[in-house]
Amino acid sequence: MGSLLEKLASGARLDARQLRSVLRQLGYQMARRRGSHEQWVRSGRTFTVACHGKEVPWYLLDALRKIAEESNDETEGTTEYHD
Repeated sequence: MGSLLEKLASGARLDARQLRSVLRQLGYQMARRRGSHEQWVRSGRTFTVACHGKEVPWYLLDALRKIAEESNDETEGTTEYHD
């Protein structure tokens, strides 16, 4: 996919702007924002981001890495049929 996903997979830190970009690349859409908290949704799955500072906390990045891996597994497991 994109270089931000590669950066995330390598364990590098991301800022809030980059985190939002990765969520968009994974197909998430922002459902709502309340204060510094944002809820992003994809296929009924919600990812909540607390944007208190510039750098995203490690535990949010770990959760996002797992989601990216699952998304990659789903993409690799699909087969396209052509008539």
